[in-house]
Amino acid sequence: MNRFLRIAKYAAYPALYLFCLFLFGYLTFPYDRLKDRLIAEFQAAQKGKNAGQRIEIDELESYWFTGVEMTGIRLYLPPDDSSGGATAAASFGAFGAGASGGDKPAKESVITIDDAVARVQILPLLIGRVRVKFTAHAFGGEVNGTVPVGGTNGPVEVELQNVDLGQVAMLKDMIGVPLRGVANGMLELEAADGKFSKANGKLELTVAGVSVGDGKSKIKGMIALPEAKLGDLVMTAEAKDGILKVSKLEGNGSDLELAGDGKVNVREPWNNSNADLYVRFKFTDAYRNKSDLTKSLLGAPGSTAPSMLDMADPRIKRAKRDDGFYGWHIHGALKRLKFDPASTDGPASRARGKSGDSPFTTKKPSTPSFGKSDGDSPEPPGFEPPAREPPRERSPDAPPPQTAPPAVPPPTQEVPLAPPPAPVPEPAPTPAPAVEDLQPPPGRPTPTEQ
Repeated sequence: MNRFLRIAKYAAYPALYLFCLFLFGYLTFPYDRLKDRLIAEFQAAQKGKNAGQRIEIDELESYWFTGVEMTGIRLYLPPDDSSGGATAAASFGAFGAGASGGDKPAKESVITIDDAVARVQILPLLIGRVRVKFTAHAFGGEVNGTVPVGGTNGPVEVELQNVDLGQVAMLKDMIGVPLRGVANGMLELEAADGKFSKANGKLELTVAGVSVGDGKSKIKGMIALPEAKLGDLVMTAEAKDGILKVSKLEGNGSDLELAGDGKVNVREPWNNSNADLYVRFKFTDAYRNKSDLTKSLLGAPGSTAPSMLDMADPRIKRAKRDDGFYGWHIHGALKRLKFDPASTDGPASRARGKSGDSPFTTKKPSTPSFGKSDGDSPEPPGFEPPAREPPRERSPDAPPPQTAPPAVPPPTQEVPLAPPPAPVPEPAPTPAPAVEDLQPPPGRPTPTEQ
């Protein structure tokens, strides 16, 4: 007992020292300097197209022993001036490209987060895994989840609760008109070896009470779109080997209908993920016939005259399909999405063979076939096959019909081959002159005598 007391007495002083060190270090830690360091690191990481992004934090302080709490977070995103990829200019074509006036310069978008908490979980840290749990209050709702840090294995879990899309300024800048709706959903991705390019998981998202327009914001700076109700928008997707495939994206409201499909190739970081989505929407006949304004803006039901919306931008006219839908192809990295007119459905819809979704998916008329083939092609209407003559009955006393003997081909005569040509004799070589012939004639002096 005395030995235990002696050991405890000597161990109490180091324990008290460590406790005071952590306590006063925790209370006096320079969190203002940490805030400035986080902002500086974020600014230094912005290069290339992200050079104009910046972040502001009003206050940063401690949260328990392994976390921090931030308030007043604002992320500023510059307008995209690249050709063909401007978020405000491309959008769905129908509502973007200067919804507030095409001559006004584009403004930067701001994402505001009221407060956020992030802390390192202690139990996974004991076994060498670094996992950060976060909670953020933004857009009238809450976003929480858990993410691994570095090469740590583990799932990514994100949950949305009552997020008001009407408070997300980026969405209004993207589609050009106000968007309302309350989003709830969850995302789960299990990364093999910490590589999200091979992740598996699922995504479930429901946006209740979606509506577009408010009767005040003008399309193309000309006419305000009355509120169009889409109802509940449902989206489900499944990730396998790094490909997040959208299996359901639809909303059927009293004023607006929307459907789509496609996929997203997951990359790191997440905003480099590549999207390949096909979305189509259509205003219902009841909404188009709602007032004189909607008739002139969208065209009266059954009218063949082009509407003001179709004439506002050539891209809108190219997106108009024969079934009344406006189709758009959303592709590119998530940080720089591009929206192009698409008069056809996505690969998933074309595989299902929906009739009437696109003028290019209808079957071509086949050439009429009057005979039976492997596919049993039907005969054209009004066609009657020629009647066959019935066989004649033969009298029993009549001699059997004589059949002609088979024709024998005449024998072919062999043509004698011409004899090969006789070889041409080679000319005999000319004999060399004799020595006597080279002597000069008598009486003529030789060159030496001259």
